[in-house]
Amino acid sequence: MSGAARDDARRYADVRYRLLFVDMAAGAAWLLAWQASGCSEMVARWWQDRWPWPTAALAGYLAVVWVAYTATLWPLRWYRSFIVEHRFGLSRQAPGAWWRQQLKHLAVGGVIGLIAMEGLYAMVRAAPRAWPLWATLGWVMFSVLLARVFPTLLLPLFYKTTPLQDTALAARLAALCARARVPVLGVFRFRLGTETRKANAALAGVGKTKRVLLADTLLEAFTPEEIEGVLAHEVAHHRYHHIAKGLLLSGLGSWAAFLLTAAAADRWLPALGLTGLADPAGVPVLMLWFSVLGLIALPAQNAISRHFEWQCDRFAIRETPPKAFASALRRLGTLNLADPNPPRWITWVFYDHPPITDRIRFAEAAG
Repeated sequence: MSGAARDDARRYADVRYRLLFVDMAAGAAWLLAWQASGCSEMVARWWQDRWPWPTAALAGYLAVVWVAYTATLWPLRWYRSFIVEHRFGLSRQAPGAWWRQQLKHLAVGGVIGLIAMEGLYAMVRAAPRAWPLWATLGWVMFSVLLARVFPTLLLPLFYKTTPLQDTALAARLAALCARARVPVLGVFRFRLGTETRKANAALAGVGKTKRVLLADTLLEAFTPEEIEGVLAHEVAHHRYHHIAKGLLLSGLGSWAAFLLTAAAADRWLPALGLTGLADPAGVPVLMLWFSVLGLIALPAQNAISRHFEWQCDRFAIRETPPKAFASALRRLGTLNLADPNPPRWITWVFYDHPPITDRIRFAEAAG
């Protein structure tokens, strides 16, 4: 990374770190205000008076909350993902394209969130004592389903995918997957370049939907050896069953969070005038509670993730030329403006990957 690129990466990282904390504080403040002002109870009771079915009343309440929350924090979203990305030359989207994509994200996220919340509240109503266990099982199964349908249903909503026309490269990458004993449906190209200059690759899907996904920006800027190294890292996640391990850890963490929620609910329910944990009026405080628990667990979660990432880097270095992998990491760091030297505490709390500079040094030492 050149001196100018390094300076840009540091400035970009500083802006992102500040926005991260602003975003967290703004979200928490909104939830507190919605709960404390009485808006939550007023909207919840309005829907309950008109819809006696708990599922329908919850859906109506969540729709109002989703729209109000999104509208209030929309300026921050615009600044973070449009203004800042254009300022640093990362985004290529025109305003209209950005709006269309964001609305798609909101629609898909809203549907997924609605299903998850309806499932959680249905289990609380059906099993007031045993709901933590059933909610955990439901969350794990829902996560598996999302992973399975991601490449076939969700990804095409945002990016056009086509089979890779470079047969030599496709054969090379398929051979890498075969050596790792990770069967794939095929190798596909997806259009990322109309949106950003950033490059990416993935091995997405579960079971028969598993496929290699390469961004057009990666194919245009990287050599076949570098692309193979990047994919080797992604293949290793499946080779070492990191997805399954992550789901297991997520299930255990969710179970602990649900048990704590059930135990603590008796404290906040009377204070907030809620009729029970399944009362829709308590959604804001419940979401804030889950956010706090998630933040507390984040350092441990990311430490495990960084351990997985180091395993994948070692696999990539073993299965592909280390110098090519190091070169690919340098290119990715430059294109994505990765922070070359993040503060240690930022890495410890928020980084699910090791810092890019550490990864490059490790690959270069192996070469």
